[in-house]
Amino acid sequence: MNRHYNKIGFQGKMKSENDKYFEGWYYKQVKNDDSFTISFIPGISYNKEDPHSFVQCIICNEQKKLTSHYFKYETSDFEFSEEPFKIKIGNSYFSEKSIYLDLINDDIRINGELSFVNLEGLEKSIFSPNIMGYFSYFPKMECNHHIVSMNHQVFGTIILNDKEINLNNGFGYIEKDWGISFPKEYIWLQCNHFDTHNIKIALSVATIPFLGFSFKGFFCALIIEEKEYRFATYNNSKLRINTLEEGYLSITFIKGKIEVEIIAEVDNVLPLASPKNGVMKNFIKEGLAGIISVKFKNEKNGEIIEAKGKNAGIEIMMKK
Repeated sequence: MNRHYNKIGFQGKMKSENDKYFEGWYYKQVKNDDSFTISFIPGISYNKEDPHSFVQCIICNEQKKLTSHYFKYETSDFEFSEEPFKIKIGNSYFSEKSIYLDLINDDIRINGELSFVNLEGLEKSIFSPNIMGYFSYFPKMECNHHIVSMNHQVFGTIILNDKEINLNNGFGYIEKDWGISFPKEYIWLQCNHFDTHNIKIALSVATIPFLGFSFKGFFCALIIEEKEYRFATYNNSKLRINTLEEGYLSITFIKGKIEVEIIAEVDNVLPLASPKNGVMKNFIKEGLAGIISVKFKNEKNGEIIEAKGKNAGIEIMMKK
């Protein structure tokens, strides 16, 4: 398969601790009854200051309380295979269709095994081999992004210390990032847990440095009843940020006769480590219990769809 189409594999094979480079995968799981959400971020950080591999975890419990945990390893503890894709960090394994967890630090121990069924990716073409469109062909982007699965079923259990969490028939999402640094300013949102119309959405808006200048790049992938709608910088879509505050976002995407307005709210966030020049020394703020509303309008046929989503992952690291 063309390497631009399938980015889940490790992209940093030619990198070393002398480089400034990071790569991380994001696995989010929501319990079937909405009561529990957990995300795992395995990754590698190459740099001269503090090279290491890691697994980062963020948990939203039944009371919607957030906790985060960072499991740090040597770079030599990071191993990978390509066909099939798998990464190993310490005693934990992560692949496209399963993860095996054996994590321990001073705060918590996490064990368990999860499998993923019916992964739902995005449409691909030569012009748009992944969510970055033709930008995926450009080398040396500050941060690259790839969505592996907008939605899938989760099966298995995990044990947090002595508490067992059953995630059978849960909801899953997988994406990844790699490059040098996270954007200086950005918005990120993901939700596949809606009350009607079988909707999944993932979007990002970011300030992107490019060839000595910077621009505001964006994408929004929206799936409604298995039909995908794509709004992005690279396909002549338009972006309108209506309101942007801490914990609140109102944003509109327009492409031709189709318009989608998203309102997102999150009141409980906590810091997660993020890369700057390959070093995991910056911090972002993420929430896992966000609430969003989507209003989809197609002026061509008069179709209007409205839905509310919950358990949304939300990061607002941008000022209007």
